[in-house]
Amino acid sequence: MISGLSKRAFAPSNARYVLRSTNVSKRSFSFSSFSWFGSSGSSSSSSSASAAASAAAGAATAAAINGNISIPSLFNYDIAVAYQPKDREETNLFKKNSKKTTPAQESPTGEDNLFVSEPRNGYLALGVADGVGGWSEAGYDSSAISRELCNAMKVAFEQDVVKSPKELLSTAFKNILSSPKVEIGGTTACLGVLSPDNKLEVANLGDSWCGVFREHKLVHETNFQTHNFNTPYQLAKIPRHILREAELQGRRYIIDSPDMADVYSWNLKKDDVIVFATDGVTDNIVPGDIEIFLKDNESAPLDSLTSLFVSKVVGLSKDVNYPSAFAQELSRLTGQKYLGGKEDDITVVFAKVK
Repeated sequence: MISGLSKRAFAPSNARYVLRSTNVSKRSFSFSSFSWFGSSGSSSSSSSASAAASAAAGAATAAAINGNISIPSLFNYDIAVAYQPKDREETNLFKKNSKKTTPAQESPTGEDNLFVSEPRNGYLALGVADGVGGWSEAGYDSSAISRELCNAMKVAFEQDVVKSPKELLSTAFKNILSSPKVEIGGTTACLGVLSPDNKLEVANLGDSWCGVFREHKLVHETNFQTHNFNTPYQLAKIPRHILREAELQGRRYIIDSPDMADVYSWNLKKDDVIVFATDGVTDNIVPGDIEIFLKDNESAPLDSLTSLFVSKVVGLSKDVNYPSAFAQELSRLTGQKYLGGKEDDITVVFAKVK
């Protein structure tokens, strides 16, 4: 038996089978955004979340989000990020009565994370990762592995250790396996390297996603990697004693390798929009929806566009009558009708070719 930790929960409601999240908020963040523009040569940020909430994420998360980056004016790309954690309550029975919040509750990105590197010789690395939430139910920090992986990828790139996104993922994950900051956990990852000659190389493992839009139309995208429905490929760090216990019970955990990541190489053109997103986006909308959004908001500045995008997806994820991508796929697999958005952490990185 394979133990694949589920990242999502749903509950049917009467005969209509409305998809609902079972999490009730004890507190919630408003969505936040940062942007980096080559035209200005300096960073800017806009956020409706409080500074105290952002600070609560800790130094590692702040480093991964990297809100103080400076991009040279001659750089070929504008970059913006936005994120919104889902509302969540403590589900671990041993900690449920504790007043202490979990790391995922404190993080401004929940179990998601992101990174944008400093440019190096005209190259820039960026991407997203999504921690497997099932570990939090056992009392572990399910956000640690995605947070530290993003930070490790950023550091490795900036130190000129590697340039290939797949090598970057592999190098960073080796660091995670020996890092005391990550006790246990699993994560997906989707990352890319932008080059000065308008090319994008991408490595994707799991069900996070990258797409390239040209004149509002999708021209390139990554494929989802899943073992089963709701069970994505995932990098995992699991202590040996837990692996031995599972083996004695006839179970095994999913532990995928960076070598299993799909690799893509795409040529870009002026005004192309590149989107990196966790499954909080793709469980709710499809690329056709993004095409309509980009067309309807083509005159918006990139930072405003990115923030508005996350705000719209959050709204759909909370709509119990919305035919989300997740609900449609579940309906197809079960033969029963499901409706409703899928509440999850939502994290995006947008890039636009200048």
